[in-house]
Amino acid sequence: MIKLKDRKKNDLGIMISPMIDMSFLLLVFFIVTTMNMSEVETVPVQLPAATQTRIQPEARFNVAVKADGSLYLGTKPVTREALIAQAKAAAAKDPQFSLVIYGDGQVPYEKVLGLLDDCKAAGILRVGLAAEKAADHGQQ
Repeated sequence: MIKLKDRKKNDLGIMISPMIDMSFLLLVFFIVTTMNMSEVETVPVQLPAATQTRIQPEARFNVAVKADGSLYLGTKPVTREALIAQAKAAAAKDPQFSLVIYGDGQVPYEKVLGLLDDCKAAGILRVGLAAEKAADHGQQ
C-alpha cells in the first residue's frame, strides 16, 4: 500500500493576504481623515487673490469679514467689541495665540484695516490675512 503525505502538516503558515487587506484599509482611512483635518470652519467669503502665499499653521481664531462688513468668529456672528474682548482674553492665556482674518474681496479696505488696528491696540500681535493663490503671477 502506498502512503500519501499528510497535507495538513505542510499547510501550516501565516495567512498574509488578510493582513495586507487590513493594512491597505488603514492606510486609506488615515489618508482620508488627514485630508479633512486642515479644513477651516468659517462662513463662505470670496477671498482676494495673491501671488505670494504660504500655508500658515492653524490659527486659534478664524475671523470672516463678509461683503456687508459683518464679522464671524468661526461660523458664529460676533460684534467687533466682543471679538476683540475674546481674542484679548485668549491671547493673555496663550503666548502663541494667532488670529487669521478671512476678508471678502468686496470688503472696503478700511474695515479690514480697522480690525487690524483694533487687534494691535488689544496687544494681539500674531494676525494674518487669508488669500487665495492667484493662478497667474502677472495677476494682482
